[in-house]
Amino acid sequence: MANEFLTVSDGTYSLSETENKNQFYFYRNDGEVLTDIGRAPMDLYHAYIMSKMMNGEITDMVISNIRFETSDDRKTIRLTVDNNNEKHEQKNSTVKEKKPSFIKRLIYKIFG
Repeated sequence: MANEFLTVSDGTYSLSETENKNQFYFYRNDGEVLTDIGRAPMDLYHAYIMSKMMNGEITDMVISNIRFETSDDRKTIRLTVDNNNEKHEQKNSTVKEKKPSFIKRLIYKIFG
């Protein structure tokens, strides 16, 4: 059975799912080069998220880091989404734990 990928479109541009659940392709429907797109990729990504929420596929809050890569022919943009909020929170807590240790070492080096 072939995979069906959801595509969201505003008539001019489209955003399509890929086999990788964290990657999407943004492109013009007429196949032309992408110029002056403004916020269109993010607007369509938000429409995609809302569609998933309305279908009950997403029930939690969505906070993502998104990376954009343009193809060599400038006709497609690949959006890569990092939804790993736990990893980000863990990194922040590690940084907070190191600050007192760093300050103590600095004071010890200066006055110790």
